[in-house]
Amino acid sequence: MKIIFKFFSLCFTFLILILNNSELAYAVSNVDWVLLKENNDGKEWIDMGSIREITAEEITVLTKFLKNPRESSDKEELSLYVMRINCNDKTFKDTSINGIPQFGSNWQTSNNDELIDVVIEKGCSEKIN
Repeated sequence: MKIIFKFFSLCFTFLILILNNSELAYAVSNVDWVLLKENNDGKEWIDMGSIREITAEEITVLTKFLKNPRESSDKEELSLYVMRINCNDKTFKDTSINGIPQFGSNWQTSNNDELIDVVIEKGCSEKIN
C-alpha cells in the first residue's frame, strides 16, 4: 500500500513539474489606466497594458467608465468593459461587462458617443505603433 501511495505521489509531482510551464502562467499585473476623456456623461479610461491584437484589424482592450450621477440622489457608477474593436470599420462589441461575459454580443457603431470614439481611436492607434 505504501509503495502504491509513493508511486502516485511521484507521478503527481512529476505531472506538476511538467505542466508548470511559466510561459502558460499569467499573473495579474498592475494596470496602466489613462484618462481619455471626461464629459457630462462621465469619465472614460483605457488600460494601456491591456491592448492586444487579435487579428490584423481587431484588438481587445480593457476600459473603465465612471458614469456621472443624473440627480443629486444618484451615486456615481463605475463599470469595467472588455471591448473587442474592429479598427478598419470602427465598430466594437463588449465581450465582458464587470467581469460577466457577454456571449453573443453584436458589433455596433459608437453612435457618435465621444467616450467610445476616443477608446476606439486610442486603442487602434496604439496597435499601429
